[in-house]
Amino acid sequence: MRALLLSFLTIILLTGCGAEQESETAASVVKVRTAEIQSAEEQHWTLSGTVQSRRDATLAFQVSGQISERLAQAGEQVKAGDVLMRLDPRDIRQQLAAAQANVAAARAQAENAEANRDRLASLNQQGLVPAQSFEDARAQARAARQSAKAAEAALAQASSANEYGELKAPADGVLLEVSGEVGQVVTSGMAVATLAYDGPRDIEVFVPERRRAELPQQARVQLYGSNLEAETKLREVAGSADPQSRSWRTRYSIEDTPAKWPLGSSATLILPTTPNGETSALQRVPVGALIDHGAGMGVWVLENETVLWRAIELVRMDTEHAYIHSDLPAGTRIIALGAHLLEPNQKVEALP
Repeated sequence: MRALLLSFLTIILLTGCGAEQESETAASVVKVRTAEIQSAEEQHWTLSGTVQSRRDATLAFQVSGQISERLAQAGEQVKAGDVLMRLDPRDIRQQLAAAQANVAAARAQAENAEANRDRLASLNQQGLVPAQSFEDARAQARAARQSAKAAEAALAQASSANEYGELKAPADGVLLEVSGEVGQVVTSGMAVATLAYDGPRDIEVFVPERRRAELPQQARVQLYGSNLEAETKLREVAGSADPQSRSWRTRYSIEDTPAKWPLGSSATLILPTTPNGETSALQRVPVGALIDHGAGMGVWVLENETVLWRAIELVRMDTEHAYIHSDLPAGTRIIALGAHLLEPNQKVEALP
């Protein structure tokens, strides 16, 4: 009887130890959240902009005066040499008459000074006047000749003003703005119109400061309200950001027929997410999946309820996702949360 009791107690003890071991094994299995590696080939971002001419110019009269005629309106197509505005010719004629009078007066003074010099030269040879008087007369004659030359130059300018009284288009193009009005008094160099030259088109956009470093060299542009699209190339970026908006004025050249892209039209610039459009190998994973134990960046791959570490190349991150390059195919299951708690070959349980 005593031997039977001892055998029964031994069985109970062995059974308890096995249950305890199974409980410890179950407790060591970590519960984790998983996710799949996704392809990010189609990721892009957009900016709204306007179609602009590659070249434009601010137009102004080269002389002052009052506008008497306005022969063009904003939005008109003009040809090189077309007259856009005219100044009141009376002011120009008066300036010309004044210049002619100045020339006549200067020439008369020069002739008088030369005659006085010649008279004193004869008297000086006879010793009838001091040498200093003759030198003064000679200097006055030279000064009078220079004054006459200056008056003649001013007359030439006044004569050219007859041509400057007409504001002509310097090239074929479209008038973006015409601000000069009949009766307005303008000064030389005062802007009265803006001309967009015919030729290549650009799309002008303003890039946020955080996106400045990742601008691709190539993108696509789509005309607003239309299915028209074209390839574009980065042409120029402003040297500094706008002080108020902190954005960078940027222009992409539109590789298409200019006539298809009306000036000032709204358009959307479609830019790939990685520089130079290299998106073919880009993948996306949750930010929480990244792990770095000192051997570089990697992720835990789930295989047969066991985790294996695999190296990846981190490209960039946003608030929720990391964009990577790796040898892992899209659809690979990885640990999305709790990666920092795991060790290689550790058993895990994926939560539903």
